[in-house]
Amino acid sequence: PGYGTPPPASPYGQPQPGQQPYGQPYAPAPGQVDIGNGFSWSFSKFGQNWVTFLVGTLLWFIGIGIVTSIVSGIFGGFGSLLARDGSSMGAGVALASAGIGGAVVTAVSILLGSLFTAAVIGTALKVTSGRPVSLADMFDFSKVSQVFVLGLLLAVANGVLYFVPVLGQLAQLAITFFVFFAYHLIIDRDLGAIDAIRESVQLQTRNVGSSVLVVLVAIAIVVVGLIACFVGVLVAGPVAALFSAYAYRRLTNGQIAA
Repeated sequence: PGYGTPPPASPYGQPQPGQQPYGQPYAPAPGQVDIGNGFSWSFSKFGQNWVTFLVGTLLWFIGIGIVTSIVSGIFGGFGSLLARDGSSMGAGVALASAGIGGAVVTAVSILLGSLFTAAVIGTALKVTSGRPVSLADMFDFSKVSQVFVLGLLLAVANGVLYFVPVLGQLAQLAITFFVFFAYHLIIDRDLGAIDAIRESVQLQTRNVGSSVLVVLVAIAIVVVGLIACFVGVLVAGPVAALFSAYAYRRLTNGQIAA
């Protein structure tokens, strides 16, 4: 008597039921960041898009310098005119004007600095997706409101902590670490500033080891650029942004263009 027809064997090369099909790209688990590969990838992508990043960064630096100088000059000149009055009222108004002027210059600097940070990170995120980038991407103001709110919150927090000895500086380092990906989240997921901070904290605490290395390497890239003076900063800023975008995609299990 027959024992029944055995099930046909799977043809060679065909995956068993439940197996991942052969040839599918392997996506690393969230939290795995290859620092060496990320560093090499960042320099490679900067080399491929150096005109966009270099010229864009240079124009941002020039623009920020011009705007802050104009705003500072306006309030400084107004205060000088009032001070020449010679009266106590004129001196008092001049002092108040200087205080208001300082606040305005600070606010303008925060806004422009935040916009630049968001622009270069947004361009870097676009590179990770394999999309072509242009100089226009370095001047994308689509998320200006939330970017400014984030920059203002960070400026206030760091400004207050600046006056706290030792513990204040440690707290500033902690803030830098925990909100490292806040700009990425505003741009990539269209989150509000508060939600972006909250999500960045969660992202950084999922794999503290990798996250600490990512932040340290990004800071090291910028420091080396500062040591190399002006041209070094023009290169280091975009490379650090590309490296952070690479790490962000890895930590969120996103795809990265080769």
